Amino acid sequence: MSDKAFLLDANKLTVRTNLDAGREDELRRNCDQLLARPETDLIVDLTAVEYIHSLSVGALSYAWVEAVSRDKEMTFVVSPYVSDIFARTGLSRVFTCKSSGS
Repeated sequence: MSDKAFLLDANKLTVRTNLDAGREDELRRNCDQLLARPETDLIVDLTAVEYIHSLSVGALSYAWVEAVSRDKEMTFVVSPYVSDIFARTGLSRVFTCKSSGS
């Protein structure tokens, strides 16, 4: 994408935009590219995300399930907003999450 909303570098996908409705397909494509990498420790950096639509939460859940099925570890580095959403949905009990400050 020309505005570099998604940046894939080695084992890390950095999301540099809010995940409004309509972004979930682009998010899923980028997650699929991350999953195709040979690395087994994957990072999805969501520290710049201040809004995430439920369809994008679903896309991240799909990516996590795919990572597990491929014997890969996926860690989410999250903003306070995303951390709150993951806690409210129960995903913080399933996903490996780190706050953007750690």
